[in-house]
Amino acid sequence: MTKSKFIMHYLLLNKFSYLLAIVCIFIVNYLQVEIPRYIQLAVDLLNQSTLESKAGLVENVEWVIALSVVMVVVRILSRMYALNPGRITEAALKNDVFHRLNRLPSTFHDKFASGKLISIINNDLNGIRLFYGIGFLQLFNILFALSLTPIWMWKISPELTLYSVIPIAIAAIIFRIGFRKLRALHAERLNRLQDLSEQLMNYLSGIDLIKNQQMGDWVTNEVNKVNRRLYDCTMQIAKIQTIYMPILDYANHFMKVLILGLGGYYLLQAKLTIGEITAFLSYSVLLALPLMHLGRIVTVYQMGMISIDSVQNILNNAVPSTDMLRMDDNEKSALRRSTLSVQNLSYGYPNAKDKQSQMVLKDLSFSIEPGEKVGVLGSIGAGKSTLVNCLNHHLSLDPGQIFWGDKDITQVSRQDWRSYVRTITQDPFLFSATISENVKFGAKRKNQDVDELDVAQVLELSQLQEDVQRFGARDQTLVGEKGIMLSGGQKQRLSIARALLTPSDLIIMDNVLSAVDYETERTILKGVFNRIQEQSLLVVSHRVSALEYMDKILVLEQGEIIARGTHAELLESSSYYRQTWELQQHESEASA
Repeated sequence: MTKSKFIMHYLLLNKFSYLLAIVCIFIVNYLQVEIPRYIQLAVDLLNQSTLESKAGLVENVEWVIALSVVMVVVRILSRMYALNPGRITEAALKNDVFHRLNRLPSTFHDKFASGKLISIINNDLNGIRLFYGIGFLQLFNILFALSLTPIWMWKISPELTLYSVIPIAIAAIIFRIGFRKLRALHAERLNRLQDLSEQLMNYLSGIDLIKNQQMGDWVTNEVNKVNRRLYDCTMQIAKIQTIYMPILDYANHFMKVLILGLGGYYLLQAKLTIGEITAFLSYSVLLALPLMHLGRIVTVYQMGMISIDSVQNILNNAVPSTDMLRMDDNEKSALRRSTLSVQNLSYGYPNAKDKQSQMVLKDLSFSIEPGEKVGVLGSIGAGKSTLVNCLNHHLSLDPGQIFWGDKDITQVSRQDWRSYVRTITQDPFLFSATISENVKFGAKRKNQDVDELDVAQVLELSQLQEDVQRFGARDQTLVGEKGIMLSGGQKQRLSIARALLTPSDLIIMDNVLSAVDYETERTILKGVFNRIQEQSLLVVSHRVSALEYMDKILVLEQGEIIARGTHAELLESSSYYRQTWELQQHESEASA
């Protein structure tokens, strides 16, 4: 979407409100230029003492009061109709941006840090709100004021009107110079805000490490550097606004002096009356207000244009075409309880310099039948997490490598694919909510009703129920930001409970039992087996004890499958598997 289409799209979102606002703004400006005309007539009648003049004076004053009251009411309406769309647009854009962020692939999020995205959503969308709100209001105020007011001034004195324009024209030329400088600085300021937001988010995420390693002074110094650049940029903007923006105000004051001087001269020459000079001065005030607002609207316009560029960096990023396709209920049902087939899967990360030598996965082939329990054993760096991210389509793959039944998963939208496959990671993300709400999160996503007995059951299966009972508020205990109130093992067990609550065809457990002891690990796995007897399970671990009851086990080393079979078969056929088993048995006995 181009910038012009973007602007029009969100303008049309509130077209009726904007149309009413334009009508109201026109009425306000028309009444503003009409009121001085009645003031002029009233002032000219002050020198007369006839009954007709007194009656005319009272009538003109009444008109001024009546029109002023109407103008106040219509002005309030104009602000309501013009400013509310800014808030509506901001809310709509936040929804659109978050919706797009939720659908963009991991390659996009690798390029844009979360801190920058948060800054765009907060700071840049605030600029767009002002653009569609106060910017729209002041734009039409200025347009109508600068078109209607000079016409009424011309009716009183064409010569005085022409003289009044001279200081305004000179000020406009000087103002344009400052306008050009401001645009680049506003763009730089928003970038500095994004840098500061990104850095603060990084340091706050690692605040415990910073304290433990006594890195406070270094972190403070780094933040000060970024903050200083933001400060310098903001000060440059302030200097330009201080020098160039008041030019229009100075021009307005000079215009008033000019009107009084020339007006007095024309009064002595009997070319103008006192009432006409009074009206002309009133019009000069009306002309001054939009000129004073011109500096603000220029700032709002620049911020809006720059903010739109930032937001378009998100909205214009293409969602993969397959993610735009959604299967209907019949297609989804047909693929239930299918076989997952991996055929010659190879993967290397796009940023690798030598793709061939940096292949993380090399020619993997295996299958997981419906209801089958499969284990993957591998040391650190063997490619286990990359395999998991390929299977759940977190990474972008070449077609023809992973199939669900006869369907290539690259031809299935990620949203549809995750209705079949659920992944439990070793670093689970928990929301700052209660234990119960974190367990129910997956069910809320599918709009399913969940019984509290179901929650208690999955907590029991994941060996977390005893811990929960020790908490003061039990399953209503708040876990804190990212689950800070829970230990590493409790977080992992809570993520298992969340995955077990709602059914799926394949559950992938990516080293999720690394933070629990061997006995708890066996108990959890037995509970999982009982819960998901008809569901497929893939357990990825570096512990043999987590895999010994699997239907088959794949041994992964440096991205290749070096052995496969049951636990008993691998103890006989694979020296790597046997040595790992014996080493971990000694560790388990020593720990006991």
